[in-house]
Amino acid sequence: MYLDFIKDIFQLHDYICIECGNEKTEGFIVKISSELIAIKTSTGIVIKKDADITNVYSVDRTAEEAHTSFADKEMPSDSSAISQESSTEEIQDMPTPEQDNSLNTMEEQALPVSHPIATSFQITEKVESKDTVYETPKPQVKVVGYIDLSKIRDPRKKKNTNTANNTVLDSSKSETIAPSPQTAAQEKKIIKSKSASLNTALIENKINGLLQSGKAIEALALINDYLKHDNCTGKFKSSLLLKRAQTYSALSDYEAAKVAYMDLIEYNESIKSPVNNLSHLYTELARLQNQTDESKEIILETLGKALKYNPSNSYASTLFEQINSGNYQIKTYNTEDNQLLLDSEELSTTISKMIDIDIKEHTFSHEKIIKNGGESTPSIAKSIYEEAKRTKDVDMSERYPVYLEAAKAYSILPVGSYDIQEYLESVAYYAILKGNSLFIRFKKILAEDTPNIVMLTHIKDSACSYYIESLNLLSNIEGGHLLTILANYLKMNIALVNVQKGVKPNISGQFNKVFFNCVSSSDSNINLIAWATIVAVGTASPKAWNKLFWIKGGTGGLYNVMTSPEKRQSIYSILNRINDDPVNTDLMPGEFLKRSFANRTRRSKQFREVLDKILKTDFNIHMLTSLDALWKGVPDYMDLLSETDQESKKIGDKVLRNLLPYTSRQSQIERTNLLYQAQDDLENQINFINGNTTYYGRTFFFPLYTKWKTIIQQNLKDKISKTLPVLQVIPDPHYILKDGVDLLVNLIIKNIGESTAEGYHLNVSLTSLNSGSVIKGKSNEDKEIPVGSYFDKKMSLPKEFNDCTSLDLVAEISAEYQGELTTAQQYRYTLELEPETSLTEEEIMWKDGPKMSGVLFKGRQDIMDKLSRHYLSVERDKPYILYGLTRTGKSSILLNLKKDLTGKSFIKEGDKYDVISFEWDLSEASGYGNAKDMWQYLLRDTLYDELGGYLKVPYRTELDISEYPRAKDLKKILLYLKECKKHPMFFVDEFSHIKILLDNHIINTSFLHTLRQYSLEGLASFIFAGTYDIKELIKDPKYAITGQLVHTIEEQINEIDPVSAEELVNVMRDKLSFTEEAIKHIHLLSGDVPYFIQIICKFCGFYAVEKKRRNIGKPELEHVIKILTGESDGEKDSLVKVLPKTIFQNNLYSPQDKKEVNVLISSLCYLNENLEIPRSVSTQELQELWSKNGIEAYRPKLAEAITLLLERKVLVQSEDEFVPVYRLSVDLFRRWWKVHYPDIKLEITTIQ
Repeated sequence: MYLDFIKDIFQLHDYICIECGNEKTEGFIVKISSELIAIKTSTGIVIKKDADITNVYSVDRTAEEAHTSFADKEMPSDSSAISQESSTEEIQDMPTPEQDNSLNTMEEQALPVSHPIATSFQITEKVESKDTVYETPKPQVKVVGYIDLSKIRDPRKKKNTNTANNTVLDSSKSETIAPSPQTAAQEKKIIKSKSASLNTALIENKINGLLQSGKAIEALALINDYLKHDNCTGKFKSSLLLKRAQTYSALSDYEAAKVAYMDLIEYNESIKSPVNNLSHLYTELARLQNQTDESKEIILETLGKALKYNPSNSYASTLFEQINSGNYQIKTYNTEDNQLLLDSEELSTTISKMIDIDIKEHTFSHEKIIKNGGESTPSIAKSIYEEAKRTKDVDMSERYPVYLEAAKAYSILPVGSYDIQEYLESVAYYAILKGNSLFIRFKKILAEDTPNIVMLTHIKDSACSYYIESLNLLSNIEGGHLLTILANYLKMNIALVNVQKGVKPNISGQFNKVFFNCVSSSDSNINLIAWATIVAVGTASPKAWNKLFWIKGGTGGLYNVMTSPEKRQSIYSILNRINDDPVNTDLMPGEFLKRSFANRTRRSKQFREVLDKILKTDFNIHMLTSLDALWKGVPDYMDLLSETDQESKKIGDKVLRNLLPYTSRQSQIERTNLLYQAQDDLENQINFINGNTTYYGRTFFFPLYTKWKTIIQQNLKDKISKTLPVLQVIPDPHYILKDGVDLLVNLIIKNIGESTAEGYHLNVSLTSLNSGSVIKGKSNEDKEIPVGSYFDKKMSLPKEFNDCTSLDLVAEISAEYQGELTTAQQYRYTLELEPETSLTEEEIMWKDGPKMSGVLFKGRQDIMDKLSRHYLSVERDKPYILYGLTRTGKSSILLNLKKDLTGKSFIKEGDKYDVISFEWDLSEASGYGNAKDMWQYLLRDTLYDELGGYLKVPYRTELDISEYPRAKDLKKILLYLKECKKHPMFFVDEFSHIKILLDNHIINTSFLHTLRQYSLEGLASFIFAGTYDIKELIKDPKYAITGQLVHTIEEQINEIDPVSAEELVNVMRDKLSFTEEAIKHIHLLSGDVPYFIQIICKFCGFYAVEKKRRNIGKPELEHVIKILTGESDGEKDSLVKVLPKTIFQNNLYSPQDKKEVNVLISSLCYLNENLEIPRSVSTQELQELWSKNGIEAYRPKLAEAITLLLERKVLVQSEDEFVPVYRLSVDLFRRWWKVHYPDIKLEITTIQ
């Protein structure tokens, strides 16, 4: 496909750059066939296939660089080094085109002259066959002229003080001005007579030098002089005639240029120049005739001649169609507008990358292609193209897919097998109609009562992207489409601004009306739209920009707007703001716009380079810093991104922000969650981009996010593949154990992997280090082993090992998973015979009594420090209430706090007071049936009689109270102690029993009021401890004691921290040790509640004494637990027995609780199918169970029971895939309850 374009617009020996993917090849065209092109580079000849070429463009070079000799003898690149003699010899030796008719090649022509109006390419289509390779002729002229028109001044322009050369040229006198004296003198050195031979290379070099230095008039005079020379013939004359015509055109002297082109055509016809060359020259003449206001008939006649010579001249045919239909501006446009025109390629067939991706990703749906096995043929492609042209009366959304289907059909065909013009038209119409379809959708949403602004923005950005990306293809279709799409482009942007302001949008009007209304609008936002459109069009397609000045209803007259004194600076300011790259505001409009476009093009290129680096950078989730650094460069170009693209950019921000700390996250679950979140974000945005296509969305964000998503998916796939069960074998304890006269080893098989094992294959080898005896055994079992769970396996040793005191154990184990065995894991241990212990029952330190102190008081240091600081501070008048389940350590805290505070002192009002402590147990006080006995207990037994331990004075004589004290005596005692500089601290335990005292009318609420008053007066301090009943009591209006406890501070007491729990387990480590696995199991069984830790350890101690064990492993621990819960029977005379219900009653459950509470506990136990391995249960499972068993109003009842047990910390709540789940905090209790209350239906009947 590309070689056809190269033949159309390039010549042999032209300097060209070809891209094949990321590889660039730059050099001179040597040979060209239908499938191959040979390029001479600085390192040699390079041959490229047509199928590999992805882009082609020309490279500006000096005359010598552009046409270095391709003859057998290479010439120096510096033209000044070419001697007159060598040039003359080569000219004499080379055959002219007329002499050598055997060369079926492109003929070498003069290098095209660059100027704002047109670029001349001279080509031929003499191709013998598919396999013909073009031969390279020896060029008649080695050095071809080059004109830099940026240095040629327009005589109609005002003098510009910023220009280096301020000479004003008058083109009207250009043909009569004689060369300067210096020029004439130089000519005498070159030409001695009219009949002398010419040094053509030197002459063209001289002319080019004049043109490059801006001396166009001198160059024209020199050209005219040489054209009169007798030896000025052939290609040299043609070259001079072309230079003359192009120079006049560049000087905007269109009348002179028109005459010069007619002379050039006449001469080229006389020498039978190639037809493509003549066709091009007639096309240029037609363009100039339009500029000079020739009639429509004359212009069409000229174009007819161009098409007669070359019917495939698409530019001439397009121009003919536009002028003939009246869509082309026949009258000369404002000559000032000429200054706004841009340099542009004659024809552009570049297909936008965005649209190219649409074509490549399109899936065929046409019946003909499907019937042909999904393959296209030239005839099928053409038939779909013709069908697309006929579908004019259907909905727009049905039209563009047909053109897309045609474009796809052409795109996969071999180049040369189809009409390239039909392919390009298919692509162009697809892009335009896709944009129009989105425009219609935009209008429909706009007509709604409350149009969705976000949706409108997305549609607008997508439609505008298709419109802008279609501009380069507009030379292949009717010119009127340019005005239509740019009008729609403007209307959508204007409508969106108005909707956002709450103004009813008007979406009608032709382009020029809409455009100039925007330009003249006083609304800065509307004004901005016009100039942003100018920048977008001028940057995207210079050809389309220029065409806007030629087409009726285009931008003619824009120059006058830009030169308006009152608007010029504000326009310049807007353009600089749009580009974010200021241009000098002293420039004339033409130069200002060109530089603005150049800046935008440069910044777009820089942005694409940044994006290209990002696309090429590895997305390594473990090393994202480099990618993140590149990503931080994107905000520098945010002005180039639409609002829709900026939304896509935010997703990249989020993904990188979330994954940057990936490596610092140690939890595999957290890492996996991060990857899943990123995958979801990318997937959603990829779908969004597909539905809201924009240039950067399609060409950058879509491939980037697709790449990132693919890598993330692979990482997730790898993680899943690694989430296999991994089984570990551990001797527990790490000893050879005695079992009577026999020996055994306890093994734990534990799943430390990420998936449940469905069974295991175990091979064990034991080697006695005493005798060298070896025994081997194996065990295969289909037993499910969930993640994190384990079971023990007892290995009895044979009799020949009875004398063994040390052995090596090697275990190999594989897990069964999805019908296959995982890789075997090997474990090696050296075990020694466990030493016997002399531990006795009396030495066992763990107790299950109500109060603990010393080494058994663990995990309460934080609360102890807080309470001590509080009661020694000025805040001591505010009492603490410690509450929690029974036997959770409240009484132990009071006991140890009493020891800690007694004897401490504080300063109050300048006096030092010593703390003295007293204990009140309200469970004992409530046992008295009357107030008299109660006060005797509170004031006489626990207070007055205890003063002797704190007072050195004979207090009984100074403080006399009755043998049966009354409430009023309390203040008497407190006032006396204050005189003695003593501060009493009352530790009130079992405070919940105050309810009994109140119910029996032994006291009334004034009792608490009195205590509070004494506290506020600073006479005493109080700390209370009780069960959860306290909280209910305080809220109960029956007792009205809320106000009496208004200043109290509540503190819940429950489990201790894991480290302290392990310290409690290990208090007897020197005599009885628990293995690591056993300790982990105790955490689960006890919930780290000290009371239950001590019960478990105490009974393990009894077992150790009975079995003479020095170490307790998990198997021994499980043996004890099964007896305690009733899962198995204990030995007859053993102290290890099943636990009575009093251990848990009034602690983890209470007969006074509502029946629903006990049913909830039973339900949790019932739903835990595996007795040894607990699991959490969801609310949905519980509701289903209660509903199935006919419990009325089960939802509120269940919710109330769950709330109560959570508050008491009997339940532990967690989440399983965002669903709340529950388990009993003390697993020992779960297993005990499941054994003793196994019938769930029976339990449920209590609330049915």
